[in-house]
Amino acid sequence: MQSNRSFSILFLAIILNISGVYANYAFKKKVKDVCKSYRIPIESSQLTLGPNEVAINMESGRNNFEMFMLVGFASVGQAIAHQKEMGLSNAYTPGSILVSVAVPISKGESNIFIARCSGEMAISLANGQIDSSNFMQEIMKSMEIQ
Repeated sequence: MQSNRSFSILFLAIILNISGVYANYAFKKKVKDVCKSYRIPIESSQLTLGPNEVAINMESGRNNFEMFMLVGFASVGQAIAHQKEMGLSNAYTPGSILVSVAVPISKGESNIFIARCSGEMAISLANGQIDSSNFMQEIMKSMEIQ
């Protein structure tokens, strides 16, 4: 009797975790697909999904880090909008997005530009409700360089 109860609890725990894993998989896949459409390759390992924040780490060329920033925020914004649109109970909708872009400055050295915005602001960028230049001006106010 004890083993049946243990088996039931284990089975229930597995089922609950699978639904969360699927939501994370769908979110990461959407981000990767949007980045790919802009010819920016990204791997799942470059995305970190936290409880209320998603972080994306990218590497750009020397002269195009703004494009990487915009695509990073827009791709996460589209993924959040897609999760909300699906209306699932386990939808992953973080409130904050952190994008870091490594920009080479010399051989073996790079600067890392780190910017953060809200999920709603990223959705506005992705939907075209906010102009990309206005978006960049807004996030530049709090951008960090390491």
